[in-house]
Amino acid sequence: MNKHISSFLDKVSEQIKYRNVMESISEELKSHIYELTDNYIEDGMSEDIAIQKAIKQMGDPVAIGKKLNRTHRPKTEWSIISLLGAMILIGGIALFSLVNDQASLLNLDHFFKSYFVYTILGIGVCTACYLFDYTKLEKYSLPIFIATIVFLLIIQNFGTHVNGIPYIRIGGFISNPISLALPLFLISFSGLINRWATGNMKNMLKLFGLSFIAIFILMRHPSLSSAILLSSGFIILITIAVMGKGFIGNKKRILASIYGSIIFGALLLLFRILIQGGYMAARLLVFLNPSSDPREPGYINFLVNEMLSNAKFFGKSDSLYLTIEGVDRIALPEANTDFIFAYIVAAFGWIIGMVTIVVITLAVVRMFLATKKINHIYGKYLACSIVSVFTLQALGNILMNIGMAPILGFSLPFISYGGTNFVANMALVGLLLGVYRRKDLVNLSNTIIDI
Repeated sequence: MNKHISSFLDKVSEQIKYRNVMESISEELKSHIYELTDNYIEDGMSEDIAIQKAIKQMGDPVAIGKKLNRTHRPKTEWSIISLLGAMILIGGIALFSLVNDQASLLNLDHFFKSYFVYTILGIGVCTACYLFDYTKLEKYSLPIFIATIVFLLIIQNFGTHVNGIPYIRIGGFISNPISLALPLFLISFSGLINRWATGNMKNMLKLFGLSFIAIFILMRHPSLSSAILLSSGFIILITIAVMGKGFIGNKKRILASIYGSIIFGALLLLFRILIQGGYMAARLLVFLNPSSDPREPGYINFLVNEMLSNAKFFGKSDSLYLTIEGVDRIALPEANTDFIFAYIVAAFGWIIGMVTIVVITLAVVRMFLATKKINHIYGKYLACSIVSVFTLQALGNILMNIGMAPILGFSLPFISYGGTNFVANMALVGLLLGVYRRKDLVNLSNTIIDI
């Protein structure tokens, strides 16, 4: 490289603190210099003089470096962090109110220890994912996806089973392997989408095959809610890829085939669930006809409806407690997990419930707006999958709590109690913030996709 160009780039580089972007900036600056140099050479100047004049025309390298440093420094999305903190605070207040209630069967000491450990662990994982360079994961997408499938198969066969559901023991805690697998599937599938979703039929079949295997395994665990979340995330990513500028083929025909197959498959699954019977079928039938059976599977729906029907604007619902053998108990089982939103409304009033919905809605909106500013293709796919899963979790839980969706086990992100799920969601938000943080640090030659 010419010594004048090298000296100019070194002075620019000295002003830029974030080294990951220097290669892209140097290439862009050299391109401008060479372009100006060629023009001066065409005017009859010697190469050395043309380069010096081109560099002089570029301007003061120190000023350029300082400006580029301001432009390309990592960005932190503080609004998402603030809303995340608000959700954790709402969840913490609701959960500790529930545990401190004499009508609760939860053990305060055990709960406090578990909540403290998982909260600290979640914050640590979120911070680590935020600082980690996510672009390093893309080349390992296929190995990560396959390893996650193998991990679930091992746990399914050799894990600790509770009520027929496999778990893993980490230290003194029992953890849900599905919660650990979900972020890994999203990370790896985003990379596979970037690699294979170009319109080539062979590669598209690979995507569909891997998607089917992952969802089938989740159904076998069993975890219908996680299968719905993951399949929805996969569908959204595939749709974004098909609608992108780089996709080759008849987009309308492909999307019609994909969604037609999905609808057909969903109807077959619904038919199979109803024919086989069991608790899933019972919950679906109760949802379709809530007044059919106020006992057995319909009992929870009845309790939720009673609690919300008698909820006040502020304060406790008259139906928050049930008297069992002369002792008051929280009426709703699993009030700390699946039905935390119903508990919030019943224990604090509809105003606090609406505040919770507003905070979650603002978080979704801010996350979506953040994805619009991401230029890196893999980063955009990853961010979109995270926002999709977060939104579907929150929407599914709230609709389930107010009787507008069947009870399928959706948790309310960062508010429901569930240690492994909390840590997994913190990891996903950390990744989203990390992607946004590096939105200006990725290689400038990456193609932008539209969503």
